[in-house]
Amino acid sequence: MKEEFAIILTEILEKTITPEDIQEDTDFISHLGLTSLNTIYLVLEIESVFGVEIDFEEIDVKTFFTYTSIKEYIERRQS
Repeated sequence: MKEEFAIILTEILEKTITPEDIQEDTDFISHLGLTSLNTIYLVLEIESVFGVEIDFEEIDVKTFFTYTSIKEYIERRQS
């Protein structure tokens, strides 16, 4: 899953992100510079790449802070 995230973040942030750059607790906002507009693109890409529908009523801002929180959300939605 990290490889897919690296590809998605490379496209969104217009800078090269490797799977090694994405640690379990990597804060996408402070460490990678994810903005609110980038987050919208991230949501759309997650839905497309991972085949899940993001339910905005069941998430909060913290869901998109770290790789772990996003990964756990995706895994819940896929099961």
